[in-house]
Amino acid sequence: MYNLPSVQKRKTEKAKAIFLREKSLVIYEPCNCGSQIRHNNGGNYHEIIYLVIDDGKYFIMSDSTSDFAPTPEWEELKGVEKEALSIIEEHADWL
Repeated sequence: MYNLPSVQKRKTEKAKAIFLREKSLVIYEPCNCGSQIRHNNGGNYHEIIYLVIDDGKYFIMSDSTSDFAPTPEWEELKGVEKEALSIIEEHADWL
């Protein structure tokens, strides 16, 4: 956990509001590699999550900072808004 619980809750609620208002949100896994020389193609990769509302449907795409990862594809979320908001909560420590 990077933040105090009260700060984390505010960040999570703000991210949810931004997502619903702007219809998109990008969540980056924080880099905790420190001063390691081996970054990215040296083996330390970080996840990137894209959430989008398009034509009333909710989509997610997971990507990586790796140049060798397969091209990501959009997947429709079946649980609509509830599932999208739970993904934001699940990755709250990345906000």
